[in-house]
Amino acid sequence: MTAALQALNDELTGLIRRVLPSTVTIEGYSKDLSENSQGSGWIYAPGLVVTNHHVIDGMANPVTVSPVGRAGITGDVIGSDPENDIAVIRVEGLDGQPLQLEPEPPRLGELCVAIGSPHSYRESASLGIISGLSRQIRLADGTVIEEMIQTDASVNPGNSGGPLVNIHGRIVGMNSMGPAETVNMAVPAETLGAVVPELVSHGSVLRASIGISIAVIEHPVDLGLQRAISVRKVKDADQSPLERGDILLQINGRQLRRRIDVIRALGRETVDQRVTVLIERNGESRTVEVLAKAKTSSRG
Repeated sequence: MTAALQALNDELTGLIRRVLPSTVTIEGYSKDLSENSQGSGWIYAPGLVVTNHHVIDGMANPVTVSPVGRAGITGDVIGSDPENDIAVIRVEGLDGQPLQLEPEPPRLGELCVAIGSPHSYRESASLGIISGLSRQIRLADGTVIEEMIQTDASVNPGNSGGPLVNIHGRIVGMNSMGPAETVNMAVPAETLGAVVPELVSHGSVLRASIGISIAVIEHPVDLGLQRAISVRKVKDADQSPLERGDILLQINGRQLRRRIDVIRALGRETVDQRVTVLIERNGESRTVEVLAKAKTSSRG
């Protein structure tokens, strides 16, 4: 048993030692210079740091980015997506090994490590497990963020924006916040992989909307699916071919099981285009066409 514990100890310390140099502390003053705040971030690519939108929201630009063991460097916020609580900072002269996103979805019970600067204590790490999937949180401004990962790894003020990594040192999520102690949330790697390239290229996320709000149904009866997307509300019900209660199966041939699938199916390229939507209504499948309109990333 002692040998097994020693092996686990060595693995964990080695993991943290490898990941720490790829993390940063982010600091900035409010736009009226009345107060200072901070958070964490991680190296996405040479010269690029990813953090939470709520970390930089309200900060005057530029901000200060401090790599491990180095003095602060000036960084410019080049893109932000409030809907997914993601922001990107460009930092000239920033080196360090970029962290990789885990391509496979996390599993319940999987070990994970949260790294960041809680309460200004830099280079801090906490151990936990993936304790929930597809969670929802509401930010202080009312923004609802979907498909979050729940972990019991300790996440405190200042941890936000730091990486949540698995035993391989790959990012399974980005620490965000939680409603209670040991109930903490992280933006999943899959969402990061979809949103960050958009922010790097365009500074914002341009999404299309087909005029509906949706709900995720777990284990829907009679559909034989683990989860499905249901139409909860139709904006222009008298003009739209979609109806409340429709089950969305595909958009332009893309299978829909989660909200992130809808986001990806209604990307920048579909704006002002008619999209083909496969739905199930009253037990029957049918195809309808809907005009997708622009919906820029915005708060609320």
